[in-house]
Amino acid sequence: MERVRGSPRYRESLSVLCGGKLPGNVPPLLDRIAICLAEPLIFPELVEEIVTNEGIKEIRIHLARVQIDSELRMRQDVDYHTQRLWMSQTMERMVFGGLIIEGEKTKKENHEDDE
Repeated sequence: MERVRGSPRYRESLSVLCGGKLPGNVPPLLDRIAICLAEPLIFPELVEEIVTNEGIKEIRIHLARVQIDSELRMRQDVDYHTQRLWMSQTMERMVFGGLIIEGEKTKKENHEDDE
C-alpha cells in the first residue's frame, strides 16, 4: 500500500475527498478510502474496515465529491473513473442506503422535515 500512497492518483483522490485541501495528518479512514480510490481493485480487501469504521458517517459529502469528480473526468480515463465512481457509490449505498447526489436526504434534513 505504500506504493499506492506515493502515487499521483492517491494524492489526487485525497485532495478530492478533502475538498482540494490536503490534510497534514491524513486520518486513517480517509487514507484507506484514498487508497481504494487510487486503486479501485483494492476495495474488496478493505470494504469491511471502511464501512464499519465509526467515522464513516461523517464523510458522506466526501464521497459525493468523488462521484462528482469522477463524472466530470470520465472522458479522461473511462475505465479508472468508472471503477472509482462505482466504488464511491457502493460505499455510500452500503453505509447510508442511497446516494446524496440522487436526492437522498441526509439524516439531518430528514429530522428537520419531521419538525
